[in-house]
Amino acid sequence: MPVPGQRLPGPLIRRSHIPLMRKALGHLARPEEPLWFRIDAVDVTSPGLYLVVDAAGRIVWMGMAAGDEGIAGRITMHLREEWKRTTFDRVWTFPAWDSVSRQELAAAESWAADALDLRSQMPDRTWPTVRPTPCPP
Repeated sequence: MPVPGQRLPGPLIRRSHIPLMRKALGHLARPEEPLWFRIDAVDVTSPGLYLVVDAAGRIVWMGMAAGDEGIAGRITMHLREEWKRTTFDRVWTFPAWDSVSRQELAAAESWAADALDLRSQMPDRTWPTVRPTPCPP
């Protein structure tokens, strides 16, 4: 039975998604490798991007964390919603430098949504749409 607010899952996570998420952060990415956690054990306090999958390995959420408690704090906030508690299983974390701005993370999340083709495969979710500003002549 569907839980209120529940969204349809996206594609199965693939190995190729991991480097694309890191590439989305570019120079904003911390040097450590992306980490994989059970949803109830995330301890990354850095800001950054994250990719959540269900027990079947389907992408169910992709987002950014810009608050003081970083990715762990953002996941804790998500788990206040019943459908996320019952659906979220594991999360890939992609930490960014503490000095990253919310606008920079939104641009990285926008790029990642396009690179992973999530806008078309998960149409009931929305991600930032950030267009690069043209360089002055």
